[in-house]
Parts: sequence; structure tokens; C-alpha cells
Amino acid sequence: MDLNILKNIKEDIKNNIDVKGFIQELTNFLKNVEQSKTKEDLSEINIDEELQYYRKEGHLYLVTEDRMNEIYLSDFTEKSKIEFKEKITDKELLKIAKEGAMLQYKNGKYELYSQNGYDMLFEEEKN
Repeated sequence: MDLNILKNIKEDIKNNIDVKGFIQELTNFLKNVEQSKTKEDLSEINIDEELQYYRKEGHLYLVTEDRMNEIYLSDFTEKSKIEFKEKITDKELLKIAKEGAMLQYKNGKYELYSQNGYDMLFEEEKN
């Protein structure tokens, strides 16, 4: 009988250690989740800052691609080779921000400048 008690105590100690290990693993997991959430929040801030860098008052932007609620823009005013992605939430703008359209950034938002942005681009290349 004494052997069974010692065996049971040994099992209890072993199980207790596993519980402590589990708690430690869970704690580490939760810390990682919190850290990655913080990184996601920071990356969203960085994306917003990057977009603010590209959005310039009065500039014209050629829509080079449109899909779903996203458009890709190229700064026509500065003749930039860089394209950047914008998410469009304005339903009216979404209807007109199609590939080839020219948008103008005014007062903190995009407005349709011309539906013939590619024509404007080709005209300029001729000159």
C-alpha cells in the first residue's frame, strides 16, 4: 500500500508540473498574440502615414488598376513610377474610379478629373 501512495504522489507531482508547463505555454502564447496585435496596429499606422505621403493636394492620379474596393494609383502630376494602393469606401467614387480614370486629390478626398486618363497620358507622351 505504501508503494501505491508514493506512486500516486509521484503522479500528482508530475501532473502538477504539466499544469505549470501548460500555464507557462499559455502565458507565452498570449504574450505573442498581444505583441503581434501591437505590430498589426503599428503597421496600420505606417500604412496610413505612407498613404498620406502619396496623397498630395491638387495632384492628378491615374487609376492603373481597379479591383473590388481597391484601386492602384500613379501620381500623374509628378510623373511617378510608383503605384500605391488605396481602399475606396465612398460608393460614388467606387463607381467612377475605374482603370484609366484620372482622379484629383482635393480637400482630403479623391474626385473624378477625367474618365479619359489614358488619353491624357498618351497625349502627353506625344509632346
